[in-house]
Amino acid sequence: MKRKAQGAIEYLFMIAAALIIVAIVIKYLRNTGTSTGEVVNQSAQKLTNLTNQSIQNATK
Repeated sequence: MKRKAQGAIEYLFMIAAALIIVAIVIKYLRNTGTSTGEVVNQSAQKLTNLTNQSIQNATK
């Protein structure tokens, strides 16, 4: 009986460890996606500003 219980507990620990790793990876990927999105938005804003400046300078 002890052998089966030990095997079941080891199995549960392996599942718990796998779930923790998956949670860490998901958190990391979400943070990376957010920071990448912010960089893209900032770059797009800079390009928009430069384009507007160029158009204003060309019409003068």
